[in-house]
Amino acid sequence: MNDAPEAPLALRKKVARPRDAASLILLRGKGDDIEVLVGRRPLSVRFMPGAWVFPGGAIDRGDRNAWAVETGAAALGPRLAAAARAALRETWEEVGILLGRPAAPPQAPPPAAAIERAYGERGLVAALDRLVYVGRAITPSHSPRRFNTRFFLGDGADICGVPRASAELEEVRWHPVAREPLEPFRDVSRFMLARALALYRGVATGPPPLFYWAKNARRLGICREAQTR
Repeated sequence: MNDAPEAPLALRKKVARPRDAASLILLRGKGDDIEVLVGRRPLSVRFMPGAWVFPGGAIDRGDRNAWAVETGAAALGPRLAAAARAALRETWEEVGILLGRPAAPPQAPPPAAAIERAYGERGLVAALDRLVYVGRAITPSHSPRRFNTRFFLGDGADICGVPRASAELEEVRWHPVAREPLEPFRDVSRFMLARALALYRGVATGPPPLFYWAKNARRLGICREAQTR
C-alpha cells in the first residue's frame, strides 16, 4: 500500500485542453495501386516533429461559417461541416490543392476569405458532400499540445492542382499503401488510414470510431456526433 500524500493541486501537472482540428485523407487508385497523400512535418515544429501525416490543422473561427462556394453542409451538420471546411482549407494551405467540383460562375462579388476566392477563381465549389467522415482522435493527456481531430476521406479524382511541399509539410508525395510499409506513420495515422481504406474499398463496418488514450493505453469508442447530426 502506498501511503505517500498526494501532491498539492498547485504542483500537479496541468492537462492541456485539446483544440478542435481536422485532417483530410486523400486516396486515389485501385487495388494494389491505391495511394494516400502525405507529407512530413518539419523537425522544427513542436507537435509531432518529423512525422508523416495527412494534410490538416486546427479549426479556425471562420471555418464555422458557411462558405459562399460550398455544397453538402446540411448532410454533415454544423460541427462536422466546420471540421470539413477546416480540412479542405488546411489541405489547400499546406499542399496547394482544392477538392471540389465545377460550378457556375458566381453572381455575387468575390468572397473575402482566401480559401473561398481560391475556389471561385478556379470555377469550383467546395464539395463537402464528397467527403466521408472517417473518425475522431484525441491526443493523449500527457502531451503538452493536444488536438481533438476529425478525419475525413476524400477521393483524389476530385482534386484540382498538383500537390507541393510548404513550410508546414515537407516532402509531400503520394504514398503507395500496398507496396510500401506503413512504418513511417504514427499509430493514430495508421489506424485512421486503415479505416479510410476500408471505406474507400466499400468494406467498412460499424460507426465512425473515436481513438483516444486512457491512462497511457489506447482505447476505442464511438463517434456519437455522426449518429445525431
